[in-house]
Amino acid sequence: MKDAIDLLRKEPGMLKLFHLFKEKYRSLGHIGGTVSLSGFTRTELEAIAGLAGTSPDLLREKNKISLRAFEKALAPTVFGKYTLVELLEAVLKERIFSKAEEEEIEKKKEEQFLARLTETMPDGNGWWRRIASKTADTRFIWHAYKQDPDTLSAQLKMVWKAFTMLPEEGKYERIPFYSQRITGNPHFFDQTRFAGKLFIHCLFTDQWLKGLIEEVPKTTEELNELYANAGLMRDDLWSFVTCRAFLAETENGLHPVWREAAATGTVMNVPVKELLQLTNIWPRAGKKVWIIENSGVASAVLDAVSDAPVICTHGQFRTAAWIMLQHLAKNGCTFYYSGDLDPEGVVMAERLSSRFPGQTVFWRMDPDAYFLTLSEEDISTRLSKLDAVQSPELLLVANEMRLKKKAGYQEGLADLLIEDLKKRWLSGKEA
Repeated sequence: MKDAIDLLRKEPGMLKLFHLFKEKYRSLGHIGGTVSLSGFTRTELEAIAGLAGTSPDLLREKNKISLRAFEKALAPTVFGKYTLVELLEAVLKERIFSKAEEEEIEKKKEEQFLARLTETMPDGNGWWRRIASKTADTRFIWHAYKQDPDTLSAQLKMVWKAFTMLPEEGKYERIPFYSQRITGNPHFFDQTRFAGKLFIHCLFTDQWLKGLIEEVPKTTEELNELYANAGLMRDDLWSFVTCRAFLAETENGLHPVWREAAATGTVMNVPVKELLQLTNIWPRAGKKVWIIENSGVASAVLDAVSDAPVICTHGQFRTAAWIMLQHLAKNGCTFYYSGDLDPEGVVMAERLSSRFPGQTVFWRMDPDAYFLTLSEEDISTRLSKLDAVQSPELLLVANEMRLKKKAGYQEGLADLLIEDLKKRWLSGKEA
């Protein structure tokens, strides 16, 4: 039979025909349909006709051949004991699977790949599930899988090991030194390298699971923030916090710059680099801290109430703000937070309250304030962000936002915020 197969393989046009049969079978998943004979010569058609039990002229006239008819024609020949698929495999020297079968085989291999990761590193299950979901952000990972699953597995394990060795909370480490400590190579996690991209995806997934982020960072600022939230510094000057009327200490005692700034009512922009040198921060007086999201509103408040402890975050909480707030929280401070009355501002308030439970007061972030600040800006596409809100107080304003689908902005509350602060700070009474 081997000799017959070898002879068949050498017949003119037979390999060409069998390759067409193979692709048709792969596409349909069963023996059926027809293939075109338009590219075959007279000599090739004669060879095919001899095996198919028909004439070359008829084949030329039809210009196609049925897979079922060809398989049926095999019965009285030396190849009668073969199904067409078996004959294709024998002649082409390969196992032939339909595309659906191949997809199922590949799916099982992928499941086994992820199962091995879960078995060896169960703590990384959140990341493995994200990869398994095949979202757009995981495409580069699956591309690498197709290239070399074993190499990818080793890289994923290295990245997960690194993730488990991040600096402890409240501590920060420059990325090259961290990379050197973990891998012996300061450039191992450079963002231009594949391992660096995997590391970014691992950090992103962790923060996505915690509800802190929705998309993989695209800008330099977003990437810096992603690293910083994990205790890693790529640039310790990019993030700063604006503040006034606070004192700070280093290991050498009271910081002279903070002391003089507080004494003179000077507003400071303090970068992460300087904040990391401090061992303590506290208000110049009292335990109340007023936090304002919008820089223009914060400036107006600072002008109106000259010595109150005020922090401006300039939008989203950045690393510098979190570092400062951690120090203040340790000293038992209460945070009065006022932000824009839009989904992002409400979620920021939720984050602050979640991070410092029992120490956060929502300042003019209720339905009444929302109605006073309503704009014409449509926020329909951003309302899903409010799903992260759990605080009963913030849910009241979140529900109004869902109904109105409009943003409210802090500028409309500036006079009221100033009035509040004068009452609470200058008179020492709660509004």
